[in-house]
Amino acid sequence: MSFASRGALVDGPRAASVFGLSLLAAVLWPTARENWRAARRDSFPLFYYPMFSARRRKRVRVTHLVGFDARGGRHLLPCRHVASGGLNQVRKQIRRSVEAGEAETLCAALAARLARAATPAPLESVAIVTGEYRLDAWFAGERAPVSEVVHASAPVPAAATVAQ
Repeated sequence: MSFASRGALVDGPRAASVFGLSLLAAVLWPTARENWRAARRDSFPLFYYPMFSARRRKRVRVTHLVGFDARGGRHLLPCRHVASGGLNQVRKQIRRSVEAGEAETLCAALAARLARAATPAPLESVAIVTGEYRLDAWFAGERAPVSEVVHASAPVPAAATVAQ
């Protein structure tokens, strides 16, 4: 019994090639069409990806957590110390707390949580900051912000520690 006699969708190598190329064209067509438009727009799932091809800003502002050790060393703290969830989701929650005037409360809760944590580097204080960073410098290893606004800070009781 041949494959064709069992009700195959395509019969023979030429038909299979035409079928495969037709599928490929159907998938690529929306992207190709979008490339010829003067004003490209994003529309999921078959679309032009401006998030990958758009020019990025040279600087970016990020609201995040910072810890300071006894020698003045600066440690970027993982967002998991504030809430569970994805990185961007938690950072958005932190930013909204700052905008709502709740930075002091959040910072105090963070310090208390870190006081109960058992991890390697001792911290003396924590802060919630909005830093402006140069993206090129950041990805080249320079982690210092260009500018920074401290929204709240709190001492960490009993020399807490945090994972690096």
